[in-house]
Amino acid sequence: MKSKESIMKRTHIIGVICGVLFTAVVNTNISYARSKQAAEDMVPRSEYEKLKQEVEALKSQVRMLMEHESWVRQAVAQPEADKKQEAEAVAKVAEPKQDDKATAARAETASASSAPKKVSPEMGLQEGDREKEAEEAKIELDQFLRSQKVLFKKGDLQIEFSASYAQDTAEISPYKLRAKTAGAGVLFRYGLIDDLELDISVPFTFQELELDTRSSLAEDIGFARQDGSGLGDVSGSLRWGALHEEGLVPETTLSLNVKSDSGREGRGLTPILGPSNLVAFGLDPSLGTGFWNIGGSVSLVKTIDPVVLFGSLGYNAVLERNNIDPGDQIPYSLGMGFSLNDRVSFSAALNGAAIRRSKLDGRKIEGSGRDIHSLNLAVTVQVSKGLFVEPFVNFGLSEEATDLFAGVNVPYRFDQQYPLPFFK
Repeated sequence: MKSKESIMKRTHIIGVICGVLFTAVVNTNISYARSKQAAEDMVPRSEYEKLKQEVEALKSQVRMLMEHESWVRQAVAQPEADKKQEAEAVAKVAEPKQDDKATAARAETASASSAPKKVSPEMGLQEGDREKEAEEAKIELDQFLRSQKVLFKKGDLQIEFSASYAQDTAEISPYKLRAKTAGAGVLFRYGLIDDLELDISVPFTFQELELDTRSSLAEDIGFARQDGSGLGDVSGSLRWGALHEEGLVPETTLSLNVKSDSGREGRGLTPILGPSNLVAFGLDPSLGTGFWNIGGSVSLVKTIDPVVLFGSLGYNAVLERNNIDPGDQIPYSLGMGFSLNDRVSFSAALNGAAIRRSKLDGRKIEGSGRDIHSLNLAVTVQVSKGLFVEPFVNFGLSEEATDLFAGVNVPYRFDQQYPLPFFK
């Protein structure tokens, strides 16, 4: 009986406790609903939704930043891991076995004695020879300046072949004279020592003179033609690179020039006493000037990247012969050039010479002074290592200058050096 009573009491107590708990839960829900309704009454629904969207967007940005930071850490850490793995692999490879050390030494010796690898097969340079590579590239790019400054070192040799054609017309009333000249030549450039260069030019010339008349006074002459060919005037120069370009100081080159009278001297248009005491003219082609020249010049080169400015001024003394002095010369030039790329360069120059009055038996001939002006345009193209092709055209700008002079130069620079034993 006692057990039943105790069970009934416990059941009653549990029921009372459950009723209390249920009442408390109901009251809590009612309070939460009332507080929520009060909050909704205090904050408008649109503002609440807007604030909710902003919070979500901020969460999204935070997640993106965290992901980006994780990716950056991995990207920075990955190269370090790769370098570590590479170092370990190299260390493993670099540790030869004890039995293979002699074989590895022999293989290294054989590799060193064989032909080395090339940095640039086209330039023919050994691996690691950066200084020589830079010098070679500089010489190649400056080929269009080879007449303005010293390019070659001790023992360097370059041979330049040339072919040209010139046409000139002159009118001496009642005659019209046409001169057509074709030439070919070879020019040797050799580096005696660093900054000292010797140039020797050997030309061959063919000239044809044509004479016709525009007046009935010269019926005995009508039309005449005469030509001649042979060796021209051999010339040479010794050039010294006195100053190298640095800062505001331009590249300065001093030259000593000599020209011989090896070409056959012609008189060109010579007066002839014809029938009835009429003065006519004969034709005598000229392959040279017939006089020796000795002179000097100074050339300046200044780089204003990507343009190179250059100019020269000289004086040539023409030696008197047979009491005839054709007049000393003051040659000059002013030009510019630039590289279109690492193989093609363009240059333009204004060339001229002021020729003083001629003398006969020590007396000056009035009106014999001349001024010669011409414009030269050239394109220098590197065909292969050491080989260049340079077409050019020259237009006469004054009456005394040749009307048209055009041709092509083909310089070839030898890869090897040929130093002279007595130049130390």
